[in-house]
Amino acid sequence: MKKFLAVLLGIFIFLGAAIYYIHLNVYASGGTPKVESQQQLKHEILKNLNEVKPDFTIQTKYPIYKAKEAEQQLKSVFKEISSVGNYGFGNLDGYSYYISSNMGFTKIEIKTFYLTTADQEKKIHHKVKKIIQSNHVQKMTDFEKVFFINGYLASHIEYSENATHGGHSAYAALFDHKAVCQGYALAADLLLRESGLQTKYITGKVKGENHAWNKVKLDGKWYNLDITWNDPMPDRGERYRLNYFLISDNQLAKDHMWNYDSLFQAKSKKYEGLMNAQAFTVDNNNVFYTLPNDSNLYKWNTTTRQKSVLLQHVMPLQNIEAKDHWLLLKDYTGNMSKVKEDGTQYSGTIFASINQYTKSASK
Repeated sequence: MKKFLAVLLGIFIFLGAAIYYIHLNVYASGGTPKVESQQQLKHEILKNLNEVKPDFTIQTKYPIYKAKEAEQQLKSVFKEISSVGNYGFGNLDGYSYYISSNMGFTKIEIKTFYLTTADQEKKIHHKVKKIIQSNHVQKMTDFEKVFFINGYLASHIEYSENATHGGHSAYAALFDHKAVCQGYALAADLLLRESGLQTKYITGKVKGENHAWNKVKLDGKWYNLDITWNDPMPDRGERYRLNYFLISDNQLAKDHMWNYDSLFQAKSKKYEGLMNAQAFTVDNNNVFYTLPNDSNLYKWNTTTRQKSVLLQHVMPLQNIEAKDHWLLLKDYTGNMSKVKEDGTQYSGTIFASINQYTKSASK
């Protein structure tokens, strides 16, 4: 099973074999207080973690006699973001904090330890930008962006702990092309954000084992994206699945468990008709795909949600590629055919017949 992730437990963080303890002390110094609520504290921590800062200080408006309250809020924040965090938290290998007095107010100094070095982070972000730019991702629709990122990572990464940082980092995923769930999810977080999408790094469990995946927001709605589980084992190169592609919490809950804020609930089942797709591709807001034990080639428009059948009696397809408004089809014996995306023309050696019609849109 594909599994592993960083777990926050009480006031300690266990990532890999690293354990870091938390300290408390009080002394006088100068400065300007800023943070005055737990939500603001969370915002500051996430901001600094996302920038992968090794050390940062948070000024608060809590009087020093409320230092224990500030400490408790700090613990609560780290517990909360252990379920729903960002790249910085997912990349965290350990931390410690030190509470002191600053002009009579509580000051929190946090020292962090990350999976990656500063040099590796530069390489990661350069690689992420290159992937997005060279594949013209910014010109894609939001759905196409997620589809591309899912396919890119699933086809470029092999599930394995035999990599840098044991496969837990985005560096391992993008440079070693080997990773465990944490590496897949961290790389996805960076690519999704770079493409302009809202996303969350999620941690939970599968059959009692720690696991990590992503949530992504499309058209104002949250969806689950587990690229690790969309990548078959053993590795099949460029072949991947859509079983955990933009699915609802209800669907994911059949084998995943988690604990996170209701603000990120995924209720829409819009894309779940694609879960069992065998061969598939995307072009011009349309998904073209086949299903198991079904001889049809389907066309589904992600905007209108209209579903039609382009071809009937199709031999099982190994691959579908979209090019210049045509679909290039390949079956498992090597036969090739092509069909116009509107279903008006067909030619090739794969047995099939054109019979286009429209079905009701799924809810």
